[in-house]
Amino acid sequence: MNNTNNLEPANAFIANPGSGQERHPRHLSFLFHARLWIFCAICFVLPMRASFIYLGSALLLIVWVAEGQLMQKISKIFRSKLCIACIIYFLAFFIAMLWTENRQTGWQMVGSQRPFLLFLLFWSSSESEYKERYVTAFLAGLCVCAVLAYYNLLQLHWFPEWPRGIRVLKNPSDTAPFVDWIMYAPMLALGAYLSLRRALFVKIISERIAYSFIAGLILLNLAFSGGRAGMIMFVVLLVMLVFERIKARGKAALLCAVILPLFFLTAYSAIHSFAARVDAGISDIRTFSDDPNTSVGQRMVYWTTTFRLFLQHPVLGVGSGDLQTEYAKIKPEQWAMTPDSYNPHNQYLMTAATTGLLGLTGLFFVFYAAAAGSDMRTKSFLVGFAVLCLFESYLWRSNTTLAFSVMLAFLTKKETEGRFINRTS
Repeated sequence: MNNTNNLEPANAFIANPGSGQERHPRHLSFLFHARLWIFCAICFVLPMRASFIYLGSALLLIVWVAEGQLMQKISKIFRSKLCIACIIYFLAFFIAMLWTENRQTGWQMVGSQRPFLLFLLFWSSSESEYKERYVTAFLAGLCVCAVLAYYNLLQLHWFPEWPRGIRVLKNPSDTAPFVDWIMYAPMLALGAYLSLRRALFVKIISERIAYSFIAGLILLNLAFSGGRAGMIMFVVLLVMLVFERIKARGKAALLCAVILPLFFLTAYSAIHSFAARVDAGISDIRTFSDDPNTSVGQRMVYWTTTFRLFLQHPVLGVGSGDLQTEYAKIKPEQWAMTPDSYNPHNQYLMTAATTGLLGLTGLFFVFYAAAAGSDMRTKSFLVGFAVLCLFESYLWRSNTTLAFSVMLAFLTKKETEGRFINRTS
């Protein structure tokens, strides 16, 4: 069981490869410290604008190159199954350009997979012994966003005379400060899980109280964010956390059987926006045969039609840029009033339809390579994203894909990769 109380042990020494000498972290080079803090800064801005993350990545690349030993770093990248899996997944979309007719849309699709190439930089630049510091940076950035979201909520509904806060323009009622609720809610779900996990596992009472407060702050923000997929992701992560904390499977299952209905009933009765979206979803399902042009109805049409498209092109897909065009050709007449989708709101169907089994195998390889030999926290992270991708193409959207790549990089980085650590008992 991981103890998140001691973030960097005082007796941890880091070897200087090739020198035969060991140095304490405070004596490491300026470039090492620059890389460490730039990576922390990237984690801090994950819930914010993607441009902030790309700027941090550019700075990280400069430091990564300036540190030298490039061949050694590249060699380690190509010895990592997870790095190879990310390369294969990216290349699937690049190769699918060979049979794409809509070149412009195709290159946009390829460009949206850039975070899987950036994963190589993130993985190579992260230091496994500082992973708790990276998590702390992410939680700190998320708390800043949550405070801004609370201000937006107050300004929108109770104090309209206040100055307009930082928030997205896509939806006037959205309280998220930097990105819309579609991408913001999964960040909140991750933050709630990570802070709850620390509240359960740290030993110092003051830290338990602090992380419990942070979890409450983030959870309440998730409640009024409007993100149904984020709520589902949190429920999945909560189940994983229960099984991580309680080793007796029967007791853990019984606790989940009690907690989950209680959680749902409490959210439904106390949060108007959540209840309204649940009621709307149930109504959309009931009236689907008469009116498929609803929020849930459209998703059912997208999933069904995109799956049919995959069955017609199972091996290589229709190409990186031709999903919307080919989708319109096979959409059944009874669903003609629904939009011709370029995004089926399901990551697996999007990948399968555009790149066929080639890309879908690459995507599953990413999850498999990341899960192999990982700890329970990493497995929970992967399961959460795997379920999340059933309801939206979250590894196609900018911030969530970048968050997936950055967090997966430091969660899976082996301590034997990069600098060596000697911990005395």
